This record gives sequence, C-alpha cells and structure tokens, in this order.
Amino acid sequence: MNPEQLGNDVDARLIFVGGSPRSGTTLVQNMLDCHPDVLGGPEFLHLPDIVSLGKKLHASIDRQWIDLFCSHEEVDEKLRRLCLDFLLPLADRMQARRLSEKTPENVLVFPELARLFPHARFLHVVRDPRAVVASLLEVGRRARQKGLKPAPFTADTQAAIQRVRRSVSKGAQAAREFPDRVMTVRYEDVVLHPERETRAICEFLGLEWTSAMCRPADKPHLGEAAITEKSNELWYDRQSYYRNPEPANLEKWRSRLKALDHLRVIRAFRDDPYLRALGYTLDPGEIPPLTRLFFPVSHLAQRALRKVKPPA
Repeated sequence: MNPEQLGNDVDARLIFVGGSPRSGTTLVQNMLDCHPDVLGGPEFLHLPDIVSLGKKLHASIDRQWIDLFCSHEEVDEKLRRLCLDFLLPLADRMQARRLSEKTPENVLVFPELARLFPHARFLHVVRDPRAVVASLLEVGRRARQKGLKPAPFTADTQAAIQRVRRSVSKGAQAAREFPDRVMTVRYEDVVLHPERETRAICEFLGLEWTSAMCRPADKPHLGEAAITEKSNELWYDRQSYYRNPEPANLEKWRSRLKALDHLRVIRAFRDDPYLRALGYTLDPGEIPPLTRLFFPVSHLAQRALRKVKPPA
C-alpha cells in the first residue's frame, strides 16, 4: 500500500499511544497489535525529538534567521512527511492498514502531534498515580541492583511524581484541545473489563472489534525484544511482557509504596481535576491504617501532605 495513494488523509492510518511510563501503554499497544488491521510496532522513541526540532525551526523563522529557506507551513509539511516516511513503510511491509506507535513519551507532545497529523487518533493511557510511582521506583531499584544507572524519573520519588505530573498534564491538554481525536483510557478499566474497553477503543478508532484483543499474551509482538532483554529487563522480562490482563495485580502498589511516598503522591495529585474526573480520588483516608495511626503526631507526614503550589 503506497501512502501517496491515500491522498491528504494518509495520517489517518496513524494511532499514537502515550502516557506516563508504567501506566499501561504496553498492554494497550499489545491489545491493538492483536487487531488484524493494526500493526503495533516497536517504540520509535524519537517523535518528541522531531517535535523539538520543529519548535526550533519555527523559532528561527520568527527571528527571520531562516525564513528565506522555509516557511512555517513548509517546516510542518517536511516534518510530517519525515514521520510518515519513518513509520508507515513498516506497516506497508506487514500489510497493515493502521500503525500504532507506542512510546510513552509521545504524550508529552500529543498536542503538537495532533496539529501535525490532523487525521490521526490518540490514546492517552492513565493509571492511579500511586501505582505508577510505585512501579517507577521499582524499575529504579532493579537498575541499581544490576549495577546500572536508573533513568532519571525512576531515581527517586519526587522525580517520578514530576514525570507523572507532566504526562497527565499534557494528556489532559490534548484531550481538551482535540476531544474528538484523543481518547483517555484508564488502565484499571482495561484490566478489569478488557472486552468492554477494547470495544470502546475500536469504536473510537473506527475498527470492528475482535475478541483476540482481550488476549494479548497469545500473539508475539515486534517490540518485545527491545523492551525486555535489550533493555536489561528493567521494564519487563519476557514472562511479564507476555501476559493477559490480570486484575489480581492492580493493588500490588499498596505493599510496594512506602508510607511517606504514599503521602507525597497524595499531596501531588489529590487536587488534580483531570484525575478526579476520571475517578481517581487520592484522599488521606486511603493511607494505610498503620500510617494513619501515626499521622496526627507525625510532623513529617503533615509536611508531606501540606498543599504546595505545583511547579511551573
């Protein structure tokens, strides 16, 4: 299938999946990859870099440094074509009508990608921030155990919170600006109700639903090696990568997240209107009982829960 034959709507073939790392983007991508019309490719990684380059080029045009070389419109078209030339040939080789590009960092540039690709669709995967932070910190611990330097946003609690906050904020922005093309997907709903949620995703994407989407572990996926052994099994090993939705694992974060870290996450996200609208109510009443026992007399806990202005 030659993209040029599809005319100006060629970017309608693209599905972008993003969210905070450890929010469930891999599960959603693997479910999409089980659809006969969708290729869930390996993580391309560099769309945020291309968007960043575009911002620099636009700024140089505004300063009249490179305006004789190109216009704003020409920059956008060249970047759009660059992305299409990178992404769609893989879908063509695999004879797939649609390509799903899942890199968690995509969410940080969802608004820019939505403007660059006016016919593409976007899935913003969201998960309880306490579970995300607990999982990010676990990845950091695994890295240190292996003698590796942790990714910055897995190194400590505050860095993990900041990364989750940025991801949620950008996803919320994209959903507000492009409500018809951005779908918010709750990880918990996908795990608890895979058929219902995959049906909703298919309806959003204009695809006919297939039950195979509920069993992503039954099919090999192109991105597996890169995210398992090629990444030192920090994020997944092969067994954890190939698994179907497991409701029993939803509450594991409660035993992994330290009490003070729990309090810090509540402080950071309890007033977020986007998360509250999605049903995430992070209130002090959910603090583990032993922590609540000492909470009234703990100055450290009081300081952790004190409302602070989010960083700009």
